[in-house]
Amino acid sequence: MSTKVYFLKDNANHWGQVHDYLSGFVSYERMEKINRYKFESDKILSLYAAVMTRLAIVKETGIDNKNLEFNYSDMKKPKLVAPNIKPPIDFNFSHTKGAVLLGLSTDSAIGVDVEQLREAPFDIMNIFCHPAEADYINNSPYKDKAFFEIWTKKEAYTKCIGTGLSCDLKSINTLAAPFCDNIETFIQDGYVCSVCSM
Repeated sequence: MSTKVYFLKDNANHWGQVHDYLSGFVSYERMEKINRYKFESDKILSLYAAVMTRLAIVKETGIDNKNLEFNYSDMKKPKLVAPNIKPPIDFNFSHTKGAVLLGLSTDSAIGVDVEQLREAPFDIMNIFCHPAEADYINNSPYKDKAFFEIWTKKEAYTKCIGTGLSCDLKSINTLAAPFCDNIETFIQDGYVCSVCSM
């Protein structure tokens, strides 16, 4: 397998029978987490991410869905704990308004992020941008796109290494080596997607 990436676009806003059906494919613990979301649209996207992850692992391994068990690392990154697969599968998913991105890898750690391309909140750049990244955004003719390129790169990288956004974000320059060598960014159906594998 090495690395595979899956993208799903869906704008469902109301929970229905299909979502009740799909709920049967995920664990009770995962459904508890899904049900903590305030908005039905977020519950649906979280459910899709969980089902996509299970289906992709089943497809790659042939292991029955009922035998898959998940847990979280110390830094809250989800991981497959059973069965013990060789080579092990690392995975990560992200969802945002109307879309889910999933990455799977058998040869490296992986982190992904997806954001809808929209008007960017430039006022938060001083919180997370390395000076070179801020220059890149400010000098781009497509500032909104450049902002979300940097944001998704940064999030994919920090999810890959397992820290999430709790590290010193301004010290990470995703445009320079070694970061830029390990992150792929692309646009899909109006969404900026980044995948980091290390």
